[in-house]
Amino acid sequence: MEGKPASDPALRNLERTIRFEFEKLILIVTVVCLLFEIGLAIYYYCIQDLGQPLISYVAFRILVPFGVNALLYIVTRFSNRSDTSTDSTKNRVVSFSGLIMTGVIALAHSYFIPLWILPLFTVVVCTIFHDRFILMIQAGLTFVFILYAGIIHLYDYPDERTYTILCIVIAEIMVISLSILSYRLEVFNIRMLIIKERNFAGANKFELGFETDSVTGVYSKSYLTEEAEKILSKTNELDPCGVALIDVDDFKKINDDMGNDKGDDVLRTLGTVLQGYIDEDTLVGRYGGDTFIIIFESGVREDNLDVLNQIRKEFSKKKYSFTKEPVTISGGYSWFDVTMDLKSALDEVEKALTSAKASGKNKIMASGESED
Repeated sequence: MEGKPASDPALRNLERTIRFEFEKLILIVTVVCLLFEIGLAIYYYCIQDLGQPLISYVAFRILVPFGVNALLYIVTRFSNRSDTSTDSTKNRVVSFSGLIMTGVIALAHSYFIPLWILPLFTVVVCTIFHDRFILMIQAGLTFVFILYAGIIHLYDYPDERTYTILCIVIAEIMVISLSILSYRLEVFNIRMLIIKERNFAGANKFELGFETDSVTGVYSKSYLTEEAEKILSKTNELDPCGVALIDVDDFKKINDDMGNDKGDDVLRTLGTVLQGYIDEDTLVGRYGGDTFIIIFESGVREDNLDVLNQIRKEFSKKKYSFTKEPVTISGGYSWFDVTMDLKSALDEVEKALTSAKASGKNKIMASGESED
């Protein structure tokens, strides 16, 4: 079976968004569970129905789940912001963090049988990452979590032995059935993605480049120019757009002094930063060398400039093994509300880029402004 096809930049950005939403969810669940458990502890203590010594109740029901969930949040947050981890690794960290969190909730509340299958929801949701390794490992861990929760329930309620065993069997059958179904659906999903990718490659085999640039991971020049022309041809007062042109400051000096491989490292780093800003309304591509174009199909002028400055600041913080000096970018920006072609738009934007370079570099300048 063929593996997962190469991701489109917009798809990678969607996965990135999902990972950060997972991170927020883990934090929310951690706080909510802590408050809920404290409330339950107070309630059961007042009615003298803890079912076990207060110390062991607090340790098992409150401190252990909170400690595990807090650790999972820290690990997820660190992974999401790592510059060295791959997208696949980040997807797996987030997926397993979500599974472990739901598993811990199931174990801590083993007395409430419906919560045993809570990890199954994580298995289903994480199929969005199209990673069968995640699916198979999560299915196995879910099986273990449910079995362990059932054993704890047997220990706490020995008089319900037959009922508990029946619940364990039914829950495990659900895990196996849903996991097999999810796996088969994922196989078909991956096949569909591969077919679509092959069709796209076949339809574009006579073009100069592929959809994405091999070095930076953003859109290639051929795809960028084609899409940009479509957007600019529809630009009007009711549907304006912003165009930005950015390049690396003193890039030629980096290539000449450090070598082309170090220059490629800089371009890859910039590409990684830019990928984080690609979405359905923002087109980012490599126009040539160290020059990149960003098309803002929606939004307002001030917001576009804010995004460009976020990119500039984020990129300037990146570290490199071959220099201690920060590597920076400069950019020019123009706002258009009339129909035009890409060349005319770039002529206007390039003037702003030239002004940014002349005024000290590491700046974003808008057309018609003397300083940003």
